[in-house]
Amino acid sequence: MLEHQKNQPVVYDANGVPFTIYKTTKPTKSGPKVYWVLEERFTTGRRRLLNNKSLKAAKERADKIRAAHIKGQAARMSLSNGQWQDVWLAFEVIRNAPNGESLYSAVHSWLECIHLLDGKATLFDAVKFFVENHRGNGPKPTRIRFDEAAKLYHAFKVADGKSASHCDNIRSRLNRLATKLPAGVMLDELTAGQLEHAVVNLGLRPKTRNEYKITLGNLFTWAAKQNPPLVPKGFNPGKEMERCRIKHGDVKFLHVPELTQILTSLPAKRPDLLPLVALVCFAGLRPSEAARLEWNEVGDDYIRLPGFKSKTGHPRQIPIRPNLKLWLALWRKDSGLVCPDVSLEHVNAAIRRHSGVRLSHDAMRHGYGTHRQRVVNNVGQVAEEMGHSMAICRRHYLNAFCTDTEAAAWFNLVPQKPANIIELNNGQAEAAGLDSAASAER
Repeated sequence: MLEHQKNQPVVYDANGVPFTIYKTTKPTKSGPKVYWVLEERFTTGRRRLLNNKSLKAAKERADKIRAAHIKGQAARMSLSNGQWQDVWLAFEVIRNAPNGESLYSAVHSWLECIHLLDGKATLFDAVKFFVENHRGNGPKPTRIRFDEAAKLYHAFKVADGKSASHCDNIRSRLNRLATKLPAGVMLDELTAGQLEHAVVNLGLRPKTRNEYKITLGNLFTWAAKQNPPLVPKGFNPGKEMERCRIKHGDVKFLHVPELTQILTSLPAKRPDLLPLVALVCFAGLRPSEAARLEWNEVGDDYIRLPGFKSKTGHPRQIPIRPNLKLWLALWRKDSGLVCPDVSLEHVNAAIRRHSGVRLSHDAMRHGYGTHRQRVVNNVGQVAEEMGHSMAICRRHYLNAFCTDTEAAAWFNLVPQKPANIIELNNGQAEAAGLDSAASAER
């Protein structure tokens, strides 16, 4: 077979632009063939060898390249120096990439991706998500309906040892959401917009809406961790939902006349709620904490609330005030719940129905914090007793409109008879067995 032969080059002047043309013979299966090879560097910046069947064809091709080069120069003149520098840097990046794309095709692909993402994420985030969720050997998500996933999530929380009230809260929220979502909708089909619409249609206040959104975010996080997963990794429309802005105003707290009316009315109509009210109003416990409290955790001078029964997860010790000691004596037992058979649903509504007192959110507990802060004048002590942060206690209770007389009267409310509540002055308190601790604290 003949060897490849290349003759002396010919320099062709394409209207001021020189091109080098080689006449070369190449061996082929059908015999040797003559080609005219055109050498050019203008199109890509790299040396290219272009085969042509004749010298005339090579020259015509050189003329076309020269004409395209002149057009490029005109386009170059329309760019500023900074813009042209960006083009050149981009060109260098593309030229050093292993995929062999041109600058035009790379920019065109980038633009198509940006249009598809529509501002929902960056191109890097989209590629990263794809790589993380499309592994050939990874488990594929198992599709499941939203209502079925909600039941499994609730069962997981129960098995994990979460409190009954916490689990009931999760079940109630997800069940209510299921009624506002399309029937039989799959978990991995839901969008943040659908969930947002469902939460808004429940007619909730901003704070409660945020709590629903947190529950949904936790549901999708749990679903992605299952084996096999129930949604793709990183798929969490619950966390994409916009949080409501909450206006923090002054807290509304219960006053002494209103508490007196509640304590007077409940013994005859709803005696089962009386221990709960006493623990919330005179020990600062949350209703859920009071409902979980047992008698073996109530001593003579302190209530020791275990961490697993506290909302914050931290144990705390609450002093038993003299008047609370008299209340607890009415129901004292060796064991069992202090508030047996008490349902936390619609407690405020039940109190209003039987006493006529309308309670705002946490009004009884805020009443304790407000009056207790006035008595001890120590934010840190009140925060420790209530399981609050000091910042919350400062914001809620430090400058509340409560007088020393009102604070003293709050903690002097004691039972005389199961169905009769009275307010005692200092002398009556001593006669009823109240020591001088209340007077000293005042």
